[in-house]
Amino acid sequence: MGRGLRGGTIGVSVFSLLLLASSVSGTGISVCGQDVPVYRLDGTDYVALAALVQACGGRFWRVSEETPNGPVRRFVAVLSAGSGAEYVFWAESTTVRCADREILLPLAPRLEDGQLYIPVLTLGAILPDLAPSLPSLVLAGVFGSGDTAVARFGVQGSGARDVTTRSAWHGEARSGLEYRLAVAAKCDSQTEVQLGLLPILAGNGLLQSVQLEPGSSTVLVFTFRRPANASAAADSTGIEVRFWPKPVRRVRRIVLDPGHGGEDPGAVGTAGTLEKSVVLDVAKRVKPKLEEAGYEVRLTRTDDELVTLSDRSKLANEWKADLFVSIHANAAPNRQACGLETYFLSESKSDWERAVAARENAALEFEATDSVVMSDELELILTDLAQNEFLYESSELAARIHEQTLPLARVANRGVRQANFYVLRNNYMPAVLVECGFLTNRSEEKLLGDARHRERLAEGIAKGIVEFVKAYERRVNGS
Repeated sequence: MGRGLRGGTIGVSVFSLLLLASSVSGTGISVCGQDVPVYRLDGTDYVALAALVQACGGRFWRVSEETPNGPVRRFVAVLSAGSGAEYVFWAESTTVRCADREILLPLAPRLEDGQLYIPVLTLGAILPDLAPSLPSLVLAGVFGSGDTAVARFGVQGSGARDVTTRSAWHGEARSGLEYRLAVAAKCDSQTEVQLGLLPILAGNGLLQSVQLEPGSSTVLVFTFRRPANASAAADSTGIEVRFWPKPVRRVRRIVLDPGHGGEDPGAVGTAGTLEKSVVLDVAKRVKPKLEEAGYEVRLTRTDDELVTLSDRSKLANEWKADLFVSIHANAAPNRQACGLETYFLSESKSDWERAVAARENAALEFEATDSVVMSDELELILTDLAQNEFLYESSELAARIHEQTLPLARVANRGVRQANFYVLRNNYMPAVLVECGFLTNRSEEKLLGDARHRERLAEGIAKGIVEFVKAYERRVNGS
């Protein structure tokens, strides 16, 4: 590693001083006899890569890579002029490469004003020579209450008291089955034996193993037999990791929303076919298929009645629905337009998506006159915040319905799209809208008027929902 990075002499300096650092310019850590400023960003201490390299007498350079998602900046550093070992960092990436070694960091470097900043907490993982000089982490005890188990770790040795401050450890759930705890303290062979016994001592049967991350003596990896919540907290005497089972999540109730109705006919075909009639029939055909699969299904309307757009989402929330699927038929000035489109709520990306949303949102004219409707921009911002946690699930639900319906309906594929549909706003669950075809296309209007075709559409929509639920429950419940 070169002068100052061997034998752990720098380790005591780094980890005893990093916890005293503040955002005040000039405070820092000693590296190779030089003061390297430490910066606190969002409660975590960082050092600039350029300053670290300069203190070590090394060099670094930037490389820009073009990717499908745009340019990505890479930083290559030789931390010591004599070592020749190249470290490759990516901004906002937890992966660092050194020769044939891949290092997974608990926190990613940050790019600020063109400079790359390295979390001080990760220096022990990047530079293993630092680890011998760190304080030791020991298992101090295991206890629990009810279905919650707690593992308490103590810290011994020089700088031990500082390790329990927030900037010297970092806990993160990588999934419901894994929790990683990085600490500015090392585990020795005795601690590793203790970690092996921890699943037995924990008592709640949830913990599968606790191991050191490969190549690290400072990162603990907790794995669970089934999805779990985990959190870490510290006080002046140590760090506690608390874990308890996640509640099993199941999709029980599905709301189907046949569009339009009553005095609102929706789209009208060239031969007079009404959207409101077609989509009600499709929804009524989807319902028994889902009930046969074991779900409770409710419709926002069961006959030719007007249900306002705002009332549709209110019903879904009042019924505590787990999924919301709105069923519609399309229309376009271009009489040749045809095919299936499936939407989830987000900002429209194209003129066509905006046009479809505008047509379906036109039913707002049937809202009560004293209804207060916010501007599209403000409404979308607020509902995006409410829907954000379901955005991925909604896009997946749309994709599953689309891919299952296409081969059965045998119509043109117009893709999974996103748009600002009023009926999808304020639904606190995965929510999508299916445009079953174009009533303004003479051939497709004829198809939509055929009961056999509507049955095929219903079968595809139902199959897509069932496939989504299976994948969703496997993912969230770890089964």
